[in-house]
Amino acid sequence: MTGKHGIPELPLRCLRVSRKILGPRRRPDTSEAIAHRPEVMRRSKLQLNAPWNLARISQGHARNVGVRRYRYDATAGSGTYVYVVDSGINFSHAEFSGRAFRGANFVLGSPDDDESGHGTHIAGIIGGKMYGVAKSCTMISVKVVSKSGRSNMLWVRQGINWATNDAIAKGIAGRSVINISAGGLYNASVNVAVKNATDAGITVVVAAGNHAAFAGAFSPASADTAITVAASGPDDCRAPFSNYGPCVDMFAPGAHIASAWNYADNGIKYESGTSAAAAHVTGLAAYFISSENLRGFKAVRERILGASLNGVITDTRYSSNRLAYNDNRVS
Repeated sequence: MTGKHGIPELPLRCLRVSRKILGPRRRPDTSEAIAHRPEVMRRSKLQLNAPWNLARISQGHARNVGVRRYRYDATAGSGTYVYVVDSGINFSHAEFSGRAFRGANFVLGSPDDDESGHGTHIAGIIGGKMYGVAKSCTMISVKVVSKSGRSNMLWVRQGINWATNDAIAKGIAGRSVINISAGGLYNASVNVAVKNATDAGITVVVAAGNHAAFAGAFSPASADTAITVAASGPDDCRAPFSNYGPCVDMFAPGAHIASAWNYADNGIKYESGTSAAAAHVTGLAAYFISSENLRGFKAVRERILGASLNGVITDTRYSSNRLAYNDNRVS
C-alpha cells in the first residue's frame, strides 16, 4: 500500500471487526524481554552512508537523524525464506544478487516479473544488499497485484495459501516469513489464511494500510496472528497517511524510503507507505530467525515486539507505541 503506486482498498460489502481490536495485548517492555533471555553474542557489520530508515532501526532510543550508519548482525538473514506477496519482483535487479526467485503468479495473463515496481521496492527493503534489512535472505515472489496496481481478495488468499503450502512442503515453515502489502476491506477468508500460515509456524507481517483510518476495518491488517505494521517518519511520528488503532502491533519507517525499482536492473526510487514499514519488520523477522536461530512465528513475534522501542512514537491514535529495532549488541 505504497503511495500512488500502492494497492487501493477493495469495495467489499462485509465490514466486521476482528477480535484483535477488542483491546491491546500486553507486550513485554524491551528491558524486561532482554532481562529474561540469555545474552546473544554476535558479530556485527556496519553500513556507512545508510538510508535514514536503516539507521533508525539500529539506533535505539537515541535517535540521531544526522547519523547514517546501519549496524547489523553479520548473518543478515542467511538461511531464511521470505515470500513477497505483491506485484512480483525484478529478479535480475542488482540489489538481490540472485537471491530473488519466481514462486507463483495469480494475476491472469500477467508475466511473473514486476510490472508496477511496488513488489521490487518492497523486496529491496526486506533483503536488498544496499537498501535491505536482511541482506542475505532468500526471497520468493508471489504475484497477486497487476500492472495497474489492482488486486482482489481471492488472489491475496490464494497467494497466502500457496506460500504456506510451499513452505510446509519444503520443510522451511519455521524459517519462513510472509510479507503482505495487498489488502482491502475486512475479509474473513483472508484472515483465516493468515491464521493457517501462523499455525504452520510461519511469521506473517502485513501493512496497516494507507487510509489514515482504523486498521481493524481492513484485511489482512485485522488478522489476529499477523504482525500489523504502521508507518512512521524520521521524526518518530506516525505518518499522516498511516492507518492506526489497536490492531496495529508496531511502527516502522515508512516515509521517503529509498529502495529498488523495476524499470532497470539498478533502478532506485523513493516511496512512502505502510507497505515499506511492513517490509522493515519482515526483514527483522528474517534477521532474528537467522541470527538467533529462532523457529516458529510465536518465538519470532515475541522477539520482534520485545526488542522494539517502547514509547517513542507520537500521534499513535491508540496503536501500540512500539518502533522496530534490530537490538544489535556487539560482542
